[in-house]
Parts: sequence; C-alpha cells; structure tokens
Amino acid sequence: MKLKLFTLAAILGLASTKSYAQYITTTQFQNPQSVSNDGLIAGYAAWAGPYLIWNADTDKVEAIGGIAPGNNHGGVATFTPDGKYISGTSQTSTDPTVGEMSRYNTITKKWETLGFNYNTGESNSDFSSGYFISGDGNTVVGLSYLKSTNPEGTIVKRPTAYAWNSSKGGVNLEPFNPSAKQGRANAVSNDGSVIIGWSDMRGPWKAHYWKRNPDGTYQKGQYILVDPKGSSSNEFNQLGEARAISGNGKWIGGKSDAAFENAWLWSEETGVVDLGKIAKPEENNVQSWVTSINYDATTVLGYTISKQWADSAPVYTPWIWTKETGIQDFNNYVTNTLKFDMKGDKIYVPTQLSENEKYIVGWGVDAINIKMFRIQLPAKLATDEVKNHVETTLFPNPVSNELNIDSKDNIKEVTVFNLTGQQLFSKKGNSKTSKIDVSNLKSGIYIVEVKTDKTSKTYKVIKK
Repeated sequence: MKLKLFTLAAILGLASTKSYAQYITTTQFQNPQSVSNDGLIAGYAAWAGPYLIWNADTDKVEAIGGIAPGNNHGGVATFTPDGKYISGTSQTSTDPTVGEMSRYNTITKKWETLGFNYNTGESNSDFSSGYFISGDGNTVVGLSYLKSTNPEGTIVKRPTAYAWNSSKGGVNLEPFNPSAKQGRANAVSNDGSVIIGWSDMRGPWKAHYWKRNPDGTYQKGQYILVDPKGSSSNEFNQLGEARAISGNGKWIGGKSDAAFENAWLWSEETGVVDLGKIAKPEENNVQSWVTSINYDATTVLGYTISKQWADSAPVYTPWIWTKETGIQDFNNYVTNTLKFDMKGDKIYVPTQLSENEKYIVGWGVDAINIKMFRIQLPAKLATDEVKNHVETTLFPNPVSNELNIDSKDNIKEVTVFNLTGQQLFSKKGNSKTSKIDVSNLKSGIYIVEVKTDKTSKTYKVIKK
C-alpha cells in the first residue's frame, strides 16, 4: 500500500515553481487528499506522521498534528468547503499511539476526538478513523471496530462503517446483511443526510449507502445494484466500492470490479451510468476509480490502473468525465483544453475538485520527483457561470447503450438523425428527463435534436 501511495503521488508531481499561477506544484509532500474553496490543500508526507496543509500561493506547509494513514492507521484529511474543519484521525486520550476518529478546527488549531464503538486495546491500531466530513462540518464518517467471534470461538475486532454527528454523537452504520465481515464509510453529502461506502460479505468490497433518519440515526445500508430488478444478494449484481458522492447527495460514484467493468455513477432516478473506458484496448487487468464528484454530478474525476500482463508494471491514466464530453484523459484536458504548460510533468491521479469547482488537486511525477499539484480553473469554467448557460445536457457521450437527457424545461420530443440528415427515430415525452436506447445504432457520429417547451437545439453524439 505504501508503494502505491508514493507511486501515485509521484506521478501527479508538477514543477516546483509558482511562475504559472494556474498550475502550481510542490515536492514538500506527496499525498494531497482534499482542497478547500480557498485553495488550501490537506494531506500528508510520512506514514503515521502528522497531517499537513499546503498553501500553494505561498508554498508554505503547516503541520497540524493527528495521525496520517499507514502503519495500521487509517483516515483521510478532508476539508469542509469553507476550510474550517478537516476530518481525520488523531491520538485517543487513553493512548498516544492509538488513533480515533477526529475533527480538526483550523481556527482553534485543535483536534476533537469523536468516539468509537469498540477496541481491543491493541497497540498501534486505531479505535476508529475519520475518512470524510460533511460540507456543514457536522458529520464525520469512517470506521470503528465491533467485537466479533470467529468460527473457532476467538474474539476478534472487525472494521465497520461508523459516523459521528453533532446532534447524535457516535452512530453505527448497519450493513444490509448483518453477517457482513467488515465495512467502511467513505464519504457523506454536504448536509450529512446520505453516507456512502462499502460492505464485505465474501471478499469483494461492495457499494453501500445509508440514509439519515429524522432522529439523527441512519437506516440500514443498501446495496447499489447493476440491475435494480435483480437479486440484491448476488455479488455480480452489486456494484463495487462507492468512493464519492455529489454535494447534493443524489449521485454516488464508485469503482469497477467483476460486476461492472468501468467506473460508474448512480442515482435513484437514473440507475447506473457507465462512465466509459479510458485504458487502451490492448491493456488488461483494468480497474477504474471515481475520486471526486461535483455538486450535481456534471463533472467527475478519477483514474484507471491497467497492466499489459498480470505481473507487469501498472499504468496510471487520470481522467475527467462531464455530461457534455464523456470521459477523456486528464493530462490531455489540462494541456489541450485548459492550455496549461505542465513543463513535462505527468499527472496520474486527480484527487479532488473543490466544492466551488475552482481548484483541482492531485499528484504525479516529473522525470525525477514525486510531486503534488493544484490547478486553478479559469473563471469561465466556474460552476455558476456554466450552469447558467446549460439548458440541456446529454450523457454519457460517447454512449454505448442508453443516452440520458436532462433539461431545465420539459422535453417534448427527441429525434435522432445520421450525418446525412436522415431521421432514424424519435421519441415524444413531457418531462425534464428522457432516456434514448441507441444500442442498435452502428458506431459513429449522430445528431440528436431535443425539443423542449421553450427551445429546439441539436447536439452531436458519438455512438461507441
């Protein structure tokens, strides 16, 4: 695991110069985990060392204490958008070598421990760990440990999903199947109402989500299914680990596995959205992760790891997905769309997009150094400015089977044409969403006309 972290960090490295303000890098530490709306980056350098905050504009690093991941410790330093709080793990009051889920206040510069549900007193093993914090700062999620007896009758502890909120305190997150071996909460919506993570029954980590009750407790976890009408107990119908959630709590993103070969988005309204492939066709052993989702899931960040052979060196490919363009290589996006000079650096993993969509952080390498970077997006790409002009979105694009259409206005009719202008088919409706089955179309470029009760516009769609 240590090798993987440093390899990823190395690949995201960028030039250690501030001469180009939109693209800033440092070698002071290599594991950036989150970014605030002000552009401050939280992460760590050494396993089990302190968490760090990097001010990219001044290139200064502040050590804030706590216990970073590694050496049997877990946790993620995640900022609230306003930069006031950071989730993570700090020393428990009973043993300075043991970690406990915590919240760091950047104003008072103090860690607040948030409890746990069981521990065995083992040295250098967390009682609980904090992995994410809600946008309002009132909910922290991660894992704690429950007492369990194995078939031989030995008492063991197992990690389970756990949350803390300011109104209820520590809350156990019950998995769908009470016999689950272990689990963890990875992220939470801005208001703390939806938590996502994973549960493990037979080995694979499978996506789970928990909804909050009015009293501050959470409903039993639910699997996220490839086919909502299929079996919830079939692991090949359960999507892989859920890694990110949109700020509004409506969209969940996760990791590929044997049940679904690509990274994915999911909502209760749409079901699974295939984010597509970024690896080359000849590459094998491909796994793809979602790392960050913006507020309404119009932009998703992630990365893919592939190998030519099972024992060959891994190849990392970062990507960005939008409803308008589909999936594309993140290095190409930075170079060709943003027009930033990366000075020969290669990004491997974009870690997080800030809530205001102004900054992207991650890590990579140049020819020598492991680095981390911060990209400041041009104002014209800021969330509000884009959203105010986007009336209708079509996704995914490129598309394989089903094209989703979302509009601010009621969609009256959708018509598909080939490039010669021949109408292939049309679909009428009267709602703000529509789904078009394009599975029977040949690979190529098509024109989709969307008529709403206010406008009529055409869009270019690529069929894989």
